Amino acid sequence: MDPIGRRPSTLRPSSTPAQAETRPTANTPRTAPANAVGYVQRSSFDAPVTQAAPSKPIPGAWRGGPDTPVGKAIAGMIERMRASDASGIQIKGDTMESLFTRAILDNKHVTNEQLLEIANVKLEQLATSPEDRAKVLKKVPNARELPVHKFTVGMLAAATGIDPKALSEACPDLGLTGAPGTPLLYAAKTERMQRSTALHDFTDYLRGAGVKGMNKAVWGVENRVLSAAVSALGGGRY
Repeated sequence: MDPIGRRPSTLRPSSTPAQAETRPTANTPRTAPANAVGYVQRSSFDAPVTQAAPSKPIPGAWRGGPDTPVGKAIAGMIERMRASDASGIQIKGDTMESLFTRAILDNKHVTNEQLLEIANVKLEQLATSPEDRAKVLKKVPNARELPVHKFTVGMLAAATGIDPKALSEACPDLGLTGAPGTPLLYAAKTERMQRSTALHDFTDYLRGAGVKGMNKAVWGVENRVLSAAVSALGGGRY
């Protein structure tokens, strides 16, 4: 009690103004989260950083490094094949790249020397004669519009570096089963036959262009007719 008998009042501390809430502004530095890894401080006006997806590896690396002649040739083939595969054409689950990789690049019967020869094949070495082109288009007028033709042309053009439009114009029979000038020339209906035809045309046209041993490497026999028979029966080394 105070001297005059009054109970002392309880003193309460004077209230202080509440501290103003600090809100981040455009110029306020951002701090990294406690668990952030590899955090990079950026202005709030910067666009989000997006990392490019890692490039898909080139198959056939066992044949030679990227700086070797065969490595450079393969890289060019695969890059062109991937561009052609962007069209979405597949046969029995195979893209041009997957069929070429399995049947050619991963095939130890195909040599590096053959791959280098393929990379140097010219259009005139593959072109069908004007007379045979006429026979093809008479029997199959829409030959160039068939998916199997586009698939076969795309794979062969990518492997050689030839313009696919020029190759399609010069070889309308690519992808057709049989041969011009024979009773057997038609567009196969089943995907199994389409795929074997596409691959046999690939190897046999290259054989005709001077790349020796291509039919034997894939089908086990070099002769055109016999290798076509093996292909049609579902045989081969792929």
